[in-house]
Amino acid sequence: MGDVSSHVGVSARYLAHHLGVADLKIASVTPIGTGQMAESYRVSFVAGSHGQIPPSVVVKVPSKSESSRAASRITRCYELETGFYTHVRSLVGVSAPNCLHVWFDAPNDDFVLVLEDIVNGKQGDQISGATVQQARAAIDELVRLHTPLWNSRQLDSLGWMPRHTMESSQGTRDLLRSVFSGFVARFASLVSAEVLELGAQLVESIDGYDRAFPNNETVVHRDFRLDNLLFTETSHGTQVKVVDWQTASISSGPTDLAYFIGASFDPEQRRKVENELVHRYHDGLVQSGITLSWTEAWDQYRLFATSGYIMAIVASMLVKQTERGDAMFAAMANRHGQQMIDLETLSLFR
Repeated sequence: MGDVSSHVGVSARYLAHHLGVADLKIASVTPIGTGQMAESYRVSFVAGSHGQIPPSVVVKVPSKSESSRAASRITRCYELETGFYTHVRSLVGVSAPNCLHVWFDAPNDDFVLVLEDIVNGKQGDQISGATVQQARAAIDELVRLHTPLWNSRQLDSLGWMPRHTMESSQGTRDLLRSVFSGFVARFASLVSAEVLELGAQLVESIDGYDRAFPNNETVVHRDFRLDNLLFTETSHGTQVKVVDWQTASISSGPTDLAYFIGASFDPEQRRKVENELVHRYHDGLVQSGITLSWTEAWDQYRLFATSGYIMAIVASMLVKQTERGDAMFAAMANRHGQQMIDLETLSLFR
């Protein structure tokens, strides 16, 4: 990409060309976010040089870590995020940053995303957890994401997106089996013995989890957690922008719901709020004209407590290891594992 602001890999000339501003000048470049699969930067422009575009943007480019690049090639996450902004964002109601430029090079698994800078947005913190107010606002965004394409024929036109089937999930089951012993060795001092024992049962019966998937499907985020949400307090309440669409796929909507609730609270707090929050999601579906009974919604929530524990095991062993990353994955494993135990999730496997 030529004559660059070297640590980003994107030059003022590149941005000027693709954003349609002749005399664009970069004032500063600052790393932002805690993502482990890609690098994100806030690029601020010299006053008076940026024309009609905002004074700063977020530029997202591939990770500098070779292990994360390799993981991306396996998971297709750069292709999925650029594909979401190109093809899907206009079809759903979720509040995501505006996309100013998107480029993806399939042969080299290379990409550039230039996104609206949510200047006042405060990133949620996975480790400290959510307030109930944040959780309600986030669940309202899930309803806006899931309802427009719920069991829609339009899903068939998104053939590039991963779609959950027994066959398509075979790779995840194999990966889970292959990395679990390494996960136990690395997290033995950070994850409770009860949750690690549950993990062993999960790995042994993982085929039954995939067989138990319900027959409703829509576009899902699949990593819908606090670190991927930006919160802004306004006179109308808490507003949310949803970022990091690298795992977008077609699956059952309550996967995102159970993943979010399980990861956002310690077990004691989750037990107090989960009934209200699942009701909020179910009410949103029903008000949008979707037919799903409360019992079905609750059982799907229970089943998909599994999704967060699987993500904690697999992702922690794929991406570059960091101290914060290990703390986050341990929190995920403990919270989702306890969620599965409380909800008797394994009893729903087929």
